[in-house]
Amino acid sequence: MNKFVFAVCGPERCISQLTFSIERLKRFTHNDIIVVTDSRRNEIPISYENIIDIATPSEYNDHEASIYLKTSLHKILPHGHTYCYLDSDVVCLSEKVDEIFNHYSTPITFANDNATLEYFSPHAMNCECLENHAHRGEIIAKFKAEIAKHIGDFDLDAYSVKNDRKELADLFTKTKHSVWGASRYFLLRYLPFVRSFTLEKYTFRKSEMCWRNRNGEVVELDFRYYKRHILPKLGENPADWTNFEHNVPHCNHLSAYIFQKYGINIPDNWQHWNGGVFLFDDSSAEFLDNWHEKTIAEFANPYTKTRDQGMLALTVWKFGLQNHPTLPIEFNWIAEFADTNIDYDANKGYTRDGFKTISNPILMHIYHHWEDESWNIWESVM
Repeated sequence: MNKFVFAVCGPERCISQLTFSIERLKRFTHNDIIVVTDSRRNEIPISYENIIDIATPSEYNDHEASIYLKTSLHKILPHGHTYCYLDSDVVCLSEKVDEIFNHYSTPITFANDNATLEYFSPHAMNCECLENHAHRGEIIAKFKAEIAKHIGDFDLDAYSVKNDRKELADLFTKTKHSVWGASRYFLLRYLPFVRSFTLEKYTFRKSEMCWRNRNGEVVELDFRYYKRHILPKLGENPADWTNFEHNVPHCNHLSAYIFQKYGINIPDNWQHWNGGVFLFDDSSAEFLDNWHEKTIAEFANPYTKTRDQGMLALTVWKFGLQNHPTLPIEFNWIAEFADTNIDYDANKGYTRDGFKTISNPILMHIYHHWEDESWNIWESVM
């Protein structure tokens, strides 16, 4: 038989999430739903009847206890079934949810995460990369504020401006491949008595060191100029900012740690798995034993954060499953608040690419901004 299972204990917030997610799942599934918990830790009772109550080690905090339960489900649940584990913040949106079991591939099946290993790394390791990224964000805000003093408010992320930036970039490429075009551009750009010039519908103003479209919107900046003149005033070395706009924290500390301690070499660009939804059965025991053992052992390590995905990556590669089939994205549709390409429109539906294509999520993973009424993704599931 196929069964769904949650493993939750501790804070009221987590129990409330669980209650919401169970109610949504019950609307659509024909399969049993089981909750594994440690009721001694729960701040409020779980209002559900099909519960397995397990006493977790007292030395663990609630977060560690939940991970302990999650990674040892194969030791707790009855044998002879195929299970689908769900995090408490995974919400069912479709009657197709039971089709997830059709995608099971032994010995275990997960869904991909939103990002590669290097972007998960700062969230798994107690390195200084998130702090450095926060500092970088502060510098970028100050940098943009200084530029705005020269050219006024600008928003290079605006949808219309993004289109113009692409068109302008194409024009640059076309100009470079023409001897006359390249020569003309060089003379106009660097002759001191030329104050401005145009490239089709775009104008470069030397007093501002930026390109504007016909509407007067800033389309592109001469970042090299501004880095050279502004960053030193902010106490920064321009040479350290080779890619100024790349503002997502990433590092190789997780992969380096796994190689140094366990001898497993995982490429930083590997598309790692997300632990929020996975299928398992009796054949998964060896994999889950290893994942559980390594994850629990890391609780005492001050260099690693209390997460399960880092050791999941290790286990995947240890078992040679890095190319193993994963679940279709619809069965773990991860909603990222900060990614503006992930969106919802009542008429169009859901998208991950700014409505170039439409998604049909079956299980939506709302791992942050739960109950954020300002977020249209959350409002759409209410």
